[in-house]
Amino acid sequence: MQQFGYSIKRSLRSIEGIFWALVFPLFLGLIFKFMFGNLGTYEQFSEVAVGVVEQTENDVFVEMLKEIEMEEDLHMFEVFEYENVDEAEKALQNETVYTYIVVDGDEFTLMIRKMDIYTSLVKSFVDQYKQNYTLIEEVAKKDPKQAVAFATNLFDSDSIGLEEIELKGQDKSPYTQYFYALLGMACLIASMYGLGHGMDLQADMTTIGARRNVAPTPKMQQFVTDFLASMTMYSVLMTIVLVAVVYVYGQDFGDNFGLVWLVTIVGTFTGLAGGYLIATWVKGPKGKKEAMCIAFFMVSSFLGGLQMAEMPYILEEKCPIINRINPATLLVNAYKSLAVFGDYQQYAVNVISLLVIGVLFMIFSVAKLRRTKYASI
Repeated sequence: MQQFGYSIKRSLRSIEGIFWALVFPLFLGLIFKFMFGNLGTYEQFSEVAVGVVEQTENDVFVEMLKEIEMEEDLHMFEVFEYENVDEAEKALQNETVYTYIVVDGDEFTLMIRKMDIYTSLVKSFVDQYKQNYTLIEEVAKKDPKQAVAFATNLFDSDSIGLEEIELKGQDKSPYTQYFYALLGMACLIASMYGLGHGMDLQADMTTIGARRNVAPTPKMQQFVTDFLASMTMYSVLMTIVLVAVVYVYGQDFGDNFGLVWLVTIVGTFTGLAGGYLIATWVKGPKGKKEAMCIAFFMVSSFLGGLQMAEMPYILEEKCPIINRINPATLLVNAYKSLAVFGDYQQYAVNVISLLVIGVLFMIFSVAKLRRTKYASI
């Protein structure tokens, strides 16, 4: 208990650690508040500009694209027809359209400049159309007489529309994504605390480490005590940041604050464990380890969408495995699962993934510490 209190005091005396853990996230959140605070109020859905190049004539597809509605008298797409791909590509690069579709028989090629909510909407429509087309082919093979009636009913213009699906979560603002990523980064900054305590267990890194390695207290007991103290201290700091983001900056994280707090604490655990991993496995002086620690939480935060909100969508298309193992992305997805979708199953998947990553970090750190021997102290 005495060692636990001593570890808490050491954490409190770390002005640099408190700045990165508390002051920096709150300051960055304030900037986000000023930047995005009122933007959502002025945004309104408008038709998505889509280009079409018919290399093979397909009037049904084009008419459906033109007629589908968000609500009465508000069409989902504004369709621009082009003679060839060169004209459509020029329109895409000039941002006249968000995307264009090359129609060639039963092949529909979607060309985009960047992946966002609008291009995702077009892709969803194309995928649904292709699925329906496949259904018609299957019906025609089994009963050609029924195929015409089935297709007529499926593509009836009176039935074309968008089914409104109410999201179970509360947050509908696209800018809250940045606050999710901000909290994710704040959790991973805990790695700086883990790094400091991890180095204090190594005799060749700090004078405290040298003294502790000749002390009678078992190294694993020191490890566990330091980790619990760090976890307690940083959890308090993260609770303050979370409360400020939700109740001071007014960001909507859904109705279940308890689950939001839980994933924040799990993220803190993973961040601390990452710091211990770097402290034990990265060879070199203190400065090198600190640089690796900063790279860990900054790169993870970038991939999670802190600097560019589209990054997780790009990775999902190009290299989805990164989104499954990147701690910041898992944190963002957990917050989003609660606040936007109300999906507790997906929330649980992200939380468990974070826990597994944190536990693996801890196992590797302990294994390294147990094997470390010194010729002399």
